[in-house]
Amino acid sequence: MFDFETCPPRKGTGCGKWDNQGGDYIPMWVADMDLPAPQKVVDAVTRRVQHPVYGYPILSDKYYDCVISYYKRLYGFDLPREWIVFVPAVMPGANMACRMLGGTIMNNTPMYPHIRRLAAETQLPRLEVPLRQDATGRYEMDLDAMEKAIAATPGVTTFILCSPHNPVGRVFSKEELNQLSAFCQKHGLTVISDEIHSELVFDDHVHTPYFLADDWAREHSITLTSGAKTYNIPALPMAFAIIPNAALRQKYEAYIAGLAAVPNVVAMEAFLVSYNECSDWKEALLRHLEGNRDYMEQRIAAMPGVSVTHNEATFLAWIDCRATGIEDPWTFFREKAGVNFNNGVDFGCPGFVRLNFGCTRTQLTQALDQMEAALRERLGS
Repeated sequence: MFDFETCPPRKGTGCGKWDNQGGDYIPMWVADMDLPAPQKVVDAVTRRVQHPVYGYPILSDKYYDCVISYYKRLYGFDLPREWIVFVPAVMPGANMACRMLGGTIMNNTPMYPHIRRLAAETQLPRLEVPLRQDATGRYEMDLDAMEKAIAATPGVTTFILCSPHNPVGRVFSKEELNQLSAFCQKHGLTVISDEIHSELVFDDHVHTPYFLADDWAREHSITLTSGAKTYNIPALPMAFAIIPNAALRQKYEAYIAGLAAVPNVVAMEAFLVSYNECSDWKEALLRHLEGNRDYMEQRIAAMPGVSVTHNEATFLAWIDCRATGIEDPWTFFREKAGVNFNNGVDFGCPGFVRLNFGCTRTQLTQALDQMEAALRERLGS
């Protein structure tokens, strides 16, 4: 019913993923998918563009009803309308929250580079604590290390959570979120939770919105999300924040007044249709991504010197290249394989690369073939 094996050519379209690589590589990096958006979204956008007046829009009841319906459908939760705050996109919303809260920003590593850059962008101090891996290689928050780090760092006000996690693909359990909430309560921290990958959850894993973890989490958090990743519409930015605490919400709304632009009329159409009408497309996409994940994991397991973390969510794979002995695997794969990954250095972890498997199986196969050939030539196995 849905075609995930065909993608129109993107090179030469002003596309950051294809046209901003600094060379001619297979682009397996930026977190948008080399797959068409849902046809219902394309049709809705086309209809709106064909209306020749692009005046100032409003945030109508449709916007709020869409978000409320989303939380009821996915989580069985009756979201109060007043908790919803419009933001133009997730990262600008997080940036403004950090500026409002001030103090030192705490996050784990590896971490999505735009989250790591929030400290520099807001000119605030940053405290980073590595995730740890259990015996199976699964990443988890290291609360003991977090306790030691915060004890030695005065002025921490904010913990930034990425849930599901980019780049390690974890879906944190409710128990893990409860433990994080207890840590934040002990130290008086507000959590900014980036949940943009919350619909891209595989197998039997279940995403829990952070504000639904427990009472403290609800009253001391700003949750940000969008359909940009799931429905592959990041060029049509439209997002929202969920802030249950009235005082925190009013402070945030006052802070962003005049900074959050009016909603884009075309993005609004894409937002409403993707959330309200594309659940069948999303389910088919998840099956395609699960197949790509399984194929990618099988292929990488057969390659010398590299291993990959099992993805519970997201279309972004975290590949450990340290056993290859290659000092700079990102440059190696660009120069010797003709494949462009994200550099683990940007996530706080040298020796790793991030691979985007949100693409056709043909593109994924070609990239993995070239990756494997380069490794075998280099390592002689």
